[in-house]
Amino acid sequence: MSKQKEIIISGVGGQGMILCGTMIAEAAAIHDRKRATLSSEYGVETRGTFAKSDVIVSDEEIFFPDVTEPDLIICLAQVAYERYSGKCGDTLIVYNEAEITPDPQRSAWERGVNITKLAKELGHPAVANIITMGIVVGLLEVVTIEGAEDAIRRFFGKKGEKMVALNCKAFEAGYEIGKSFR
Repeated sequence: MSKQKEIIISGVGGQGMILCGTMIAEAAAIHDRKRATLSSEYGVETRGTFAKSDVIVSDEEIFFPDVTEPDLIICLAQVAYERYSGKCGDTLIVYNEAEITPDPQRSAWERGVNITKLAKELGHPAVANIITMGIVVGLLEVVTIEGAEDAIRRFFGKKGEKMVALNCKAFEAGYEIGKSFR
């Protein structure tokens, strides 16, 4: 990785964006020995208000912890999409088709994925955030697959092997989608 990669993962509280950002940053710093920062923003309510994670991953020192020039923006809810669509130049936005009505004029810089449907097909709607993690890693290659799976095992290991397997499967599905966007 020649320069730092800046990622915004956004939606509403309860969708797991902060966990997604945390796992990417941990995989980068702990497993892959890179530099990483994570900053989060969320409303005082736990669920339903705008929330986001800003993640920066670099091989070199990071001098400012907030995303200023995103390489990728993920939007899982309409409120997040409206905050970023058309306002970040030609940054790629990946949005959840199940939750967002896109602006057709922005289609050159946006890609829709039905993350909600895919999560349900994999076995549980709560894995949408891990699919999102896979999309980020597949597209930007900010961490290794092994690093991401290590973070998944560390977080979900106490919940049992079935939970680890489900989340690894969700990551792999997202990873393949992200790779297809390169």
